[in-house]
Amino acid sequence: MNKILCCVLLLILPRITAAAETPVLTWCLDHFSRFHAYETGKAPYGPSVDLMQELAKRAGFRLQFSPKTPSARCLRQMQTGEADLMSNLNFTEERAEFIYLMPYNERIPESLYLKAGDHRQIRQFNQLESLTLATVRNYTYHPSLMQLIKSSKRHVEIDSIETGFEMLLRDRVDGLIVPTQSSLDVIADRPELHYQFKKAHVDFSVVEKRFINIGLSKKSQHLALKGRIEKAIESMIKDGTVKKLYAFDPLKHGPTYLAGSQPEQQK
Repeated sequence: MNKILCCVLLLILPRITAAAETPVLTWCLDHFSRFHAYETGKAPYGPSVDLMQELAKRAGFRLQFSPKTPSARCLRQMQTGEADLMSNLNFTEERAEFIYLMPYNERIPESLYLKAGDHRQIRQFNQLESLTLATVRNYTYHPSLMQLIKSSKRHVEIDSIETGFEMLLRDRVDGLIVPTQSSLDVIADRPELHYQFKKAHVDFSVVEKRFINIGLSKKSQHLALKGRIEKAIESMIKDGTVKKLYAFDPLKHGPTYLAGSQPEQQK
């Protein structure tokens, strides 16, 4: 009996030891529509979740989800090392002081919104000069884009995307320049905003290509994994994993509730 027990232990102990030695990294995340959904009573799901799980597999660690946590609090936890990882991060010099930022995909450029009844065709950057434009305070705009915005007739900083759309409806500003995904979510969640706005044709992606990053806290207990994480990200870019998981255009994915996008107008 003792021999049998010893044999069993010899078989399972290496597995237990290996499991115990596998690092566990905490990914701090909130609900981010169409990238990672974090709904009450459900495990997070979406392209970002699939990507982070694949990253964990290739880099040799186990991924632990944080509770649903606002981004500002996640950033504070990254400063202290309470959280190890974040995703979908824009680069800023301030963040780079306490996070290793590792680019993995081109970011979706911002959008310029006008009222639905505005007949101006804004296609060129020099046309911005005649507009009163609103942007969101504390959002990370590219310096070149911000320079264009500040060349406008008047530049207004507002506290939220919701406030910006309200000001646009009231003709307090001519246009609103905001992150595309988040602004579409705001419109979708508020029926009174449906079909009240349109997206201008001006393309901010040509200002300069920018990337979203996976962040590793500089206070993480697992900094020894940094090289493996970087190699895993590089391999997922090279083999097309990132492109496959993020292969959608938010303006074509589901209803946008923008003027001109009603089903009867698409027939």
